[in-house]
Amino acid sequence: MQATKFFLCINSPKGNRRMTIKQIRWEKPDLGWLKLNTDGSFDDLSGVAGGGGLIRDEQGNWLAGYTRKVGRANSFVAEAWALRDGLMLCNQLNLSSVIVEFDAKSLVDALNNPDFNNSVISPLFEDRKQLASQFPRFVIKHIYREANSCADWLANVGRLQRLDFVSYTTPPVDLVPFIMADGQGLYSERHCLDSLALC
Repeated sequence: MQATKFFLCINSPKGNRRMTIKQIRWEKPDLGWLKLNTDGSFDDLSGVAGGGGLIRDEQGNWLAGYTRKVGRANSFVAEAWALRDGLMLCNQLNLSSVIVEFDAKSLVDALNNPDFNNSVISPLFEDRKQLASQFPRFVIKHIYREANSCADWLANVGRLQRLDFVSYTTPPVDLVPFIMADGQGLYSERHCLDSLALC
């Protein structure tokens, strides 16, 4: 079905493609749940990748965050590292109900594919399964990048930092406005192809 939609989109005359604007925002978790947002960052020129993420409560309050310098790797590996680090942090904090959100659709697809096998990534996936199994309530969701701006900010910091891993008990000062915007439910606009295209 997705392949059919793809071919319909690329074969449609450009003049018939209408754009629509979606209002996207970070959503607070339900009462009793905590939310982990993760992201990876990759620089095409240097080939250096990084990752990061943060945990927030149902009010949007910061609980913890982290950044990682992955080194020379691709964006997929960076996303996988960021997810693993986030789950490890949730586990260290003894959290019981965790919603994980990230904007890497390819990683969501790989995680949902029991036949996925990659000699580089598979150990990270095994760690993810082991860590996820320790939470009584656990959900993984794909979100648009506009709803993942705080994790994106941290991932970019991770890519540029000198240390391999940094944990934050309080948010970096420059990140605070983004956290406040999420907590207030502010929307961002996302331009999408109308109807047929997958946005």
